[in-house]
Amino acid sequence: MTDIDPKSDIELHTVNEHVIARVPLAGPVTGEWLRRYQRLARATGVPVQAEAHPDRAWIVVSVPADGNQREVAATMDAARALIAEADAGERAPAAAQVESIVRDWWARRRESTPRRPKFRAEVARTGIGTERRWPLLGALAVLIAMPLLLPARFSVGPNWVVPAIDAVLLMAIVVADRVRDDRRPTMVRALSLALMVVLVAEAAGVTARLVIDLVEGGPETNSATALLSVGFGVWLYTILSFSFLYWVLDGGGPDARLWAPPEYPNLAFPEQLNPVVAPPGWRPQFFDYLYLGFTNATAFSPTDVMPLARWAKAAMTLQAVTSLVILGLVIARAVNILK
Repeated sequence: MTDIDPKSDIELHTVNEHVIARVPLAGPVTGEWLRRYQRLARATGVPVQAEAHPDRAWIVVSVPADGNQREVAATMDAARALIAEADAGERAPAAAQVESIVRDWWARRRESTPRRPKFRAEVARTGIGTERRWPLLGALAVLIAMPLLLPARFSVGPNWVVPAIDAVLLMAIVVADRVRDDRRPTMVRALSLALMVVLVAEAAGVTARLVIDLVEGGPETNSATALLSVGFGVWLYTILSFSFLYWVLDGGGPDARLWAPPEYPNLAFPEQLNPVVAPPGWRPQFFDYLYLGFTNATAFSPTDVMPLARWAKAAMTLQAVTSLVILGLVIARAVNILK
């Protein structure tokens, strides 16, 4: 094992505003060891060279004459650390060492690569990544019914107009999804975007109506029970609407996320950031976006899902502000009524 020789003294002299330190070595120093040490020094940028004579070897370190204590000590420590690295390379054949490095790199690369089914047959066989529709249908049923449960004054015109539009668009999506030709993805995508626009617009409308009533006074603001009931309905409507928005827009929609996932996600779920914790082919489904919508509405900020795309950051910011306004004003007014 090679290391500095504690029984010998160091040699110092100054050349061109640099202090040259010759540190004696103890232990076996071969020609291969010297070449390995020089390669390590060049790779790391440490200003050091290795010298050897038949009966003695040194490492020669160059440090600036005006260097401070931290800089000089760091350079000397780095030069000594290379001794151990060169010594480790002496014990392992060069080819075997390089093979080990390449294998470690490949193992890390395989772990960091998102794992997904490559063929439709594999998706059909495993079912991994395919969408479970019952959470989506349940949320849409609540969204269609909510305008009918809220006071009529929360709707522009008859309170059945928006639910009827939602129901027609939903039925059109179901019919288009059964079409078996090249137009199906485009038709389903266009109808889903239209439904998303209607839901988000209605969420904005009922939120604005509630805020106006809270500021100016409305029929439901005279009763804590009625106020909390209406406030909860509006708050739930915004959560479901934004959850649907995230589900439709993230990665181009559910079909695109399954068959042609983007290289960089718009919303980064924990299972995407660390594929080890999820099965191969994992894809976010509507329930994951519903959880995102709920946590963003209650924490007023991202929790475990990170927005990466600018539209995602804008949408989550808008939802957080909306939820903060609804909860803050409703709770404050309810407490005031109870007093």
